[in-house]
Amino acid sequence: MIPLEWLQEVIRERDGLRRLLEEAGSLSVAAHRLATAKCMTTEHSSAVPTRGEVRAAARQIASRVPGTAVPETALLVSDCEALGLAVI
Repeated sequence: MIPLEWLQEVIRERDGLRRLLEEAGSLSVAAHRLATAKCMTTEHSSAVPTRGEVRAAARQIASRVPGTAVPETALLVSDCEALGLAVI
């Protein structure tokens, strides 16, 4: 599935972001996946999200998944980097 189709499906489904979080295993990984998909669907596409994009994706997930707390940006980024997920 191409990023735009995946992104639309995740956002459109009522429990899409909850499912993304469960499948990813952590908010950092889920936010990175969501941010990366969004980056790849823009006019100037990139496969590497910025710190701000990862943070915004984490907030979007938390807004739709009750009980999800968004940590500081530095912690999100360090979690991603520890797992080999690039962030600029």
